[in-house]
Amino acid sequence: MAQSSSTLVKIAPTLATPPSTSGPQTYALFVGMANGHPDGYLFGVEGDLPLVVDELAARSTKTVSVITDLTVQVTGDGARALPPTLQCVKNTIEEVGQALGPGDILYVYVGGHIEVENEETSFMPLPNEERLYGNVLGSWLKAAAGRGGTITAVVDVCHSTAFLKMPVVYDVKTDGSLYHPNSEAREAQGREGHVIIISSTECGQLARSVGIDQGKYVGSHGFFTWLFFNYIQKKSGPVDTAGLLLYLRKQCNWHEQKPRPQISATTAGLRQLPIGRPSS
Repeated sequence: MAQSSSTLVKIAPTLATPPSTSGPQTYALFVGMANGHPDGYLFGVEGDLPLVVDELAARSTKTVSVITDLTVQVTGDGARALPPTLQCVKNTIEEVGQALGPGDILYVYVGGHIEVENEETSFMPLPNEERLYGNVLGSWLKAAAGRGGTITAVVDVCHSTAFLKMPVVYDVKTDGSLYHPNSEAREAQGREGHVIIISSTECGQLARSVGIDQGKYVGSHGFFTWLFFNYIQKKSGPVDTAGLLLYLRKQCNWHEQKPRPQISATTAGLRQLPIGRPSS
């Protein structure tokens, strides 16, 4: 039987300063499930929660929504804890989608265990035997971006490209130039929104963890999550897509299991990603 933990995770995130009251708005959603793995409790999800919510809040003008099976204590108005149900995930994304327009951004983080049924379908187990299917989540995200906003999802799970991937796959040459190995790629155009997926692993690969023994976020973390947020932590404004992918691939290649990060999107030509902190 899988283990569980009664650890109370305390978070006190601070929203972007000063919060924007007009103009483009930024939203954030954390979806993390520490239970559901047949081998036991995922301590990396527990360790990632404060780090990820802090980083999302630093880029957000709106309260960060946290959907998790962890026991969470929130201080301040930077975040709100919501029930870990399928309906809650759907409602939260739809609610943001109703407000998301051109220039607006939604950040989504997904962490937890993934079960692969076949090459086309995989899901994240939720409490009470509910399942969050990746293809369903992808359809919700694309619908939410339909009014012209940009949704960027960071996905640190096993088999992450099997769980959630958009049609246009980005790759990078040794000279640092981007290209699209799949024939479906097309240039971004018009006022339609974008969905961007930054994935930790390819299908068939397991997500890895790392132990951090000093600093503010001591504990177990997702290896990819730690690399990703350390890279963007001090960056402001848009982040170079090729530079980010090269960095993640190089760092992950040092791991003996060599997990291979991937970036995919609904459109081609996204040479910069809106994932840095707001410029002061």
